Amino acid sequence: MKKQIITLVAVASIAAGYTMAYAAAGSNGGGIVGSKHDMNVWLGANGGKVDTDLRTCAYCHTPHHANGALEQVTVQVDADPLNDVTYDIYAPLWSRTTQNGSYAQYASATFDPANEGKFYDAMAGPSRLCMTCHDGSIAADAYYGQTGTAALTRGDDNMNYFGSGSFAVGKSFGLMNDHPVGFDYEDMQGQLTRYELKLPSSTFATSTKKISDVLTDINGMQIMTCASCHDVHNGKDVKNTAPASGRGYFLLAPQANSALCLSCHDKNS
Repeated sequence: MKKQIITLVAVASIAAGYTMAYAAAGSNGGGIVGSKHDMNVWLGANGGKVDTDLRTCAYCHTPHHANGALEQVTVQVDADPLNDVTYDIYAPLWSRTTQNGSYAQYASATFDPANEGKFYDAMAGPSRLCMTCHDGSIAADAYYGQTGTAALTRGDDNMNYFGSGSFAVGKSFGLMNDHPVGFDYEDMQGQLTRYELKLPSSTFATSTKKISDVLTDINGMQIMTCASCHDVHNGKDVKNTAPASGRGYFLLAPQANSALCLSCHDKNS
Protein backbone atom coordinates (compact mmCIF):
# COMPACT_ATOMS: atom_id res chain seq x y z
CA MET A 1 0.00 0.00 0.00
CA LYS A 2 1.11 3.55 -0.63
CA LYS A 3 2.08 5.62 2.35
CA GLN A 4 2.15 9.38 2.37
CA ILE A 5 4.24 11.87 4.28
CA ILE A 6 2.03 14.90 4.15
CA THR A 7 2.33 18.40 5.51
CA LEU A 8 -0.78 20.30 4.63
CA VAL A 9 -0.42 24.00 4.13
CA ALA A 10 -3.12 26.57 4.28
CA VAL A 11 -6.12 25.44 2.33
CA ALA A 12 -8.69 27.32 0.45
CA SER A 13 -11.62 29.31 1.60
CA ILE A 14 -13.91 27.21 -0.55
CA ALA A 15 -17.27 26.99 1.18
CA ALA A 16 -20.74 26.51 -0.28
CA GLY A 17 -23.08 29.25 0.93
CA TYR A 18 -26.14 28.77 3.14
CA THR A 19 -29.40 28.46 1.15
CA MET A 20 -30.15 31.97 -0.01
CA ALA A 21 -30.22 34.03 -3.17
CA TYR A 22 -26.67 35.24 -3.62
CA ALA A 23 -25.73 38.09 -5.89
CA ALA A 24 -26.06 37.81 -9.64
CA ALA A 25 -22.74 36.00 -10.05
CA GLY A 26 -24.17 32.91 -8.32
CA SER A 27 -22.09 29.97 -9.49
CA ASN A 28 -22.72 30.42 -13.20
CA GLY A 29 -19.54 32.01 -14.50
CA GLY A 30 -20.14 35.56 -13.29
CA GLY A 31 -16.91 35.94 -11.34
CA ILE A 32 -15.90 35.50 -7.70
CA VAL A 33 -17.53 38.66 -6.31
CA GLY A 34 -21.05 37.86 -5.12
CA SER A 35 -20.66 34.16 -5.84
CA LYS A 36 -21.00 31.34 -3.35
CA HIS A 37 -17.24 31.51 -2.88
CA ASP A 38 -17.42 35.16 -1.87
CA MET A 39 -16.81 34.76 1.85
CA ASN A 40 -18.07 38.27 2.59
CA VAL A 41 -21.49 37.10 1.46
CA TRP A 42 -21.28 33.71 3.19
CA LEU A 43 -20.06 35.13 6.51
CA GLY A 44 -22.66 37.86 6.38
CA ALA A 45 -25.34 35.18 6.28
CA ASN A 46 -23.77 32.61 8.61
CA GLY A 47 -21.88 34.53 11.27
CA GLY A 48 -18.17 35.10 11.59
CA LYS A 49 -16.00 38.13 10.87
CA VAL A 50 -16.55 39.81 7.51
CA ASP A 51 -13.33 41.29 6.14
CA THR A 52 -12.86 44.86 7.38
CA ASP A 53 -12.12 46.15 3.89
CA LEU A 54 -14.66 43.84 2.21
CA ARG A 55 -11.88 42.16 0.25
CA THR A 56 -12.90 38.98 -1.55
CA CYS A 57 -9.46 37.58 -2.38
CA ALA A 58 -8.02 38.14 1.11
CA TYR A 59 -9.72 35.05 2.56
CA CYS A 60 -7.26 32.95 0.54
CA HIS A 61 -4.47 35.18 -0.76
CA THR A 62 -2.18 37.93 0.45
CA PRO A 63 0.31 40.12 -1.46
CA HIS A 64 2.74 40.03 1.50
CA HIS A 65 3.81 37.64 4.28
CA ALA A 66 2.16 34.55 2.83
CA ASN A 67 1.92 31.38 4.90
CA GLY A 68 2.89 29.08 2.07
CA ALA A 69 6.65 28.90 2.40
CA LEU A 70 7.94 26.21 0.06
CA GLU A 71 7.07 22.85 1.57
CA GLN A 72 7.14 19.41 0.05
CA VAL A 73 5.21 16.17 0.11
CA THR A 74 6.73 12.74 -0.48
CA VAL A 75 4.50 9.94 -1.76
CA GLN A 76 5.71 6.37 -1.53
CA VAL A 77 4.62 4.70 -4.75
CA ASP A 78 5.92 1.19 -4.08
CA ALA A 79 8.42 -0.68 -1.88
CA ASP A 80 11.41 0.86 -3.65
CA PRO A 81 12.37 4.25 -2.12
CA LEU A 82 13.93 5.23 -5.44
CA ASN A 83 10.40 5.42 -6.87
CA ASP A 84 9.16 7.86 -4.20
CA VAL A 85 7.67 11.04 -5.66
CA THR A 86 8.48 14.34 -3.94
CA TYR A 87 6.73 17.49 -5.12
CA ASP A 88 6.33 21.11 -4.01
CA ILE A 89 3.07 22.00 -2.30
CA TYR A 90 0.92 24.42 -4.29
CA ALA A 91 0.15 27.47 -2.10
CA PRO A 92 -0.13 30.69 -4.17
CA LEU A 93 0.49 33.66 -1.82
CA TRP A 94 -1.58 31.93 0.81
CA SER A 95 -3.19 33.82 3.72
CA ARG A 96 -5.09 30.89 5.21
CA THR A 97 -4.50 29.07 8.45
CA THR A 98 -2.60 25.81 8.16
CA GLN A 99 -3.44 22.27 9.24
CA ASN A 100 -1.78 18.86 9.23
CA GLY A 101 -3.47 15.64 8.27
CA SER A 102 -4.35 13.25 5.47
CA TYR A 103 -7.51 11.78 4.00
CA ALA A 104 -8.56 8.26 3.16
CA GLN A 105 -8.74 8.00 -0.63
CA TYR A 106 -11.25 6.37 -2.93
CA ALA A 107 -10.37 2.83 -4.01
CA SER A 108 -12.39 -0.01 -5.49
CA ALA A 109 -12.01 -3.42 -7.11
CA THR A 110 -11.41 -1.70 -10.45
CA PHE A 111 -9.56 1.46 -9.34
CA ASP A 112 -6.69 1.20 -6.89
CA PRO A 113 -3.56 2.96 -8.22
CA ALA A 114 -1.72 2.76 -4.90
CA ASN A 115 -1.88 -1.04 -4.82
CA GLU A 116 -0.73 -1.14 -8.43
CA GLY A 117 2.45 0.81 -7.68
CA LYS A 118 1.22 4.05 -9.25
CA PHE A 119 1.19 7.60 -7.96
CA TYR A 120 -1.98 8.42 -6.05
CA ASP A 121 -2.28 11.41 -3.71
CA ALA A 122 -5.70 13.00 -3.27
CA MET A 123 -4.13 16.21 -2.01
CA ALA A 124 -1.84 16.77 -4.98
CA GLY A 125 -2.08 20.18 -6.64
CA PRO A 126 -4.92 22.62 -5.87
CA SER A 127 -7.08 19.92 -4.23
CA ARG A 128 -5.15 20.57 -1.00
CA LEU A 129 -6.45 24.13 -1.09
CA CYS A 130 -10.08 23.03 -1.10
CA MET A 131 -10.06 21.03 2.09
CA THR A 132 -9.88 23.56 4.93
CA CYS A 133 -13.46 24.64 4.35
CA HIS A 134 -14.67 21.45 2.71
CA ASP A 135 -13.47 19.12 5.44
CA GLY A 136 -15.25 21.32 7.96
CA SER A 137 -12.25 21.78 10.25
CA ILE A 138 -11.18 25.42 9.81
CA ALA A 139 -13.50 28.42 9.81
CA ALA A 140 -14.00 30.42 6.62
CA ASP A 141 -12.80 33.56 8.42
CA ALA A 142 -9.55 31.94 9.64
CA TYR A 143 -7.10 33.96 7.57
CA TYR A 144 -4.35 36.55 8.09
CA GLY A 145 -3.59 34.89 11.43
CA GLN A 146 -7.15 35.16 12.74
CA THR A 147 -8.58 32.13 14.53
CA GLY A 148 -11.98 32.46 12.90
CA THR A 149 -15.43 32.08 14.43
CA ALA A 150 -17.72 31.03 11.59
CA ALA A 151 -19.77 27.93 12.37
CA LEU A 152 -18.76 25.35 9.79
CA THR A 153 -21.60 22.98 10.62
CA ARG A 154 -23.98 25.13 8.59
CA GLY A 155 -24.13 24.50 4.90
CA ASP A 156 -26.16 24.81 1.75
CA ASP A 157 -29.32 22.68 1.81
CA ASN A 158 -28.42 21.58 -1.70
CA MET A 159 -25.20 20.09 -0.30
CA ASN A 160 -26.94 18.25 2.55
CA TYR A 161 -26.12 14.79 1.22
CA PHE A 162 -26.69 11.69 3.33
CA GLY A 163 -28.02 13.86 6.14
CA SER A 164 -24.57 15.29 6.81
CA GLY A 165 -25.99 18.73 7.53
CA SER A 166 -23.02 20.55 6.02
CA PHE A 167 -20.94 21.13 2.92
CA ALA A 168 -18.05 19.12 4.33
CA VAL A 169 -16.81 16.83 1.54
CA GLY A 170 -13.90 15.31 3.45
CA LYS A 171 -15.84 14.78 6.65
CA SER A 172 -16.32 11.37 8.35
CA PHE A 173 -15.20 9.06 5.53
CA GLY A 174 -12.52 11.39 4.19
CA LEU A 175 -12.50 11.07 0.40
CA MET A 176 -13.27 7.36 0.33
CA ASN A 177 -16.75 7.95 -1.11
CA ASP A 178 -15.91 10.74 -3.56
CA HIS A 179 -14.75 10.77 -7.18
CA PRO A 180 -11.01 10.05 -7.08
CA VAL A 181 -8.52 12.86 -7.55
CA GLY A 182 -4.75 12.82 -7.36
CA PHE A 183 -4.04 10.20 -10.03
CA ASP A 184 -2.18 10.44 -13.33
CA TYR A 185 -4.94 10.91 -15.92
CA GLU A 186 -2.76 9.96 -18.87
CA ASP A 187 -1.76 6.71 -17.16
CA MET A 188 -5.39 5.81 -16.51
CA GLN A 189 -6.49 6.93 -19.98
CA GLY A 190 -4.06 4.46 -21.52
CA GLN A 191 -6.26 1.68 -20.12
CA LEU A 192 -9.24 2.48 -22.36
CA THR A 193 -11.14 -0.75 -21.88
CA ARG A 194 -10.94 -0.34 -18.12
CA TYR A 195 -11.73 3.31 -17.46
CA GLU A 196 -13.21 4.53 -20.76
CA LEU A 197 -11.44 7.87 -20.57
CA LYS A 198 -11.10 10.25 -23.49
CA LEU A 199 -7.78 11.55 -24.76
CA PRO A 200 -6.41 14.59 -22.90
CA SER A 201 -6.78 16.55 -26.15
CA SER A 202 -10.58 16.14 -25.99
CA THR A 203 -12.66 19.22 -25.16
CA PHE A 204 -15.19 19.71 -22.40
CA ALA A 205 -18.85 19.80 -23.39
CA THR A 206 -19.95 23.31 -24.50
CA SER A 207 -16.39 24.60 -24.12
CA THR A 208 -13.11 25.00 -25.99
CA LYS A 209 -11.23 24.00 -22.85
CA LYS A 210 -9.38 20.71 -23.23
CA ILE A 211 -9.01 18.01 -20.60
CA SER A 212 -5.26 18.64 -20.70
CA ASP A 213 -5.93 22.27 -19.72
CA VAL A 214 -7.43 21.23 -16.36
CA LEU A 215 -4.81 18.67 -15.35
CA THR A 216 -1.97 19.67 -13.00
CA ASP A 217 1.60 18.86 -13.99
CA ILE A 218 3.49 17.22 -11.14
CA ASN A 219 6.94 15.92 -12.03
CA GLY A 220 5.79 15.28 -15.59
CA MET A 221 2.58 13.51 -14.55
CA GLN A 222 -0.78 14.99 -15.55
CA ILE A 223 -2.80 14.85 -12.34
CA MET A 224 -6.56 15.14 -12.03
CA THR A 225 -7.54 17.41 -9.12
CA CYS A 226 -10.66 19.10 -7.78
CA ALA A 227 -9.88 21.97 -10.18
CA SER A 228 -10.26 19.58 -13.11
CA CYS A 229 -14.04 19.84 -12.65
CA HIS A 230 -14.53 23.04 -10.62
CA ASP A 231 -13.37 26.63 -11.15
CA VAL A 232 -13.36 28.08 -7.63
CA HIS A 233 -13.17 31.63 -8.99
CA ASN A 234 -16.39 31.18 -10.97
CA GLY A 235 -14.70 32.31 -14.17
CA LYS A 236 -15.97 32.45 -17.73
CA ASP A 237 -15.28 28.75 -18.30
CA VAL A 238 -17.97 27.76 -15.77
CA LYS A 239 -20.80 26.35 -17.88
CA ASN A 240 -23.46 25.49 -15.32
CA THR A 241 -26.03 28.10 -16.29
CA ALA A 242 -28.93 25.86 -15.23
CA PRO A 243 -31.01 24.65 -13.46
CA ALA A 244 -32.90 27.58 -12.01
CA SER A 245 -32.10 26.46 -8.46
CA GLY A 246 -28.56 27.76 -9.00
CA ARG A 247 -26.83 24.48 -8.10
CA GLY A 248 -23.91 25.25 -10.36
CA TYR A 249 -21.06 24.12 -8.14
CA PHE A 250 -18.65 26.07 -10.42
CA LEU A 251 -18.54 23.16 -12.87
CA LEU A 252 -16.72 23.38 -16.20
CA ALA A 253 -19.56 21.64 -18.06
CA PRO A 254 -23.33 21.39 -17.50
CA GLN A 255 -24.85 18.69 -15.34
CA ALA A 256 -27.79 18.34 -17.74
CA ASN A 257 -27.52 15.07 -19.66
CA SER A 258 -24.40 14.38 -17.55
CA ALA A 259 -22.34 16.55 -19.89
CA LEU A 260 -19.67 16.99 -17.24
CA CYS A 261 -19.18 13.24 -16.77
CA LEU A 262 -19.20 12.59 -20.50
CA SER A 263 -16.56 15.26 -21.07
CA CYS A 264 -13.99 12.77 -19.80
CA HIS A 265 -15.71 9.40 -19.82
CA ASP A 266 -16.22 7.78 -23.22
CA LYS A 267 -19.08 5.35 -22.69
CA ASN A 268 -19.06 4.42 -26.40
CA SER A 269 -15.45 3.24 -26.42
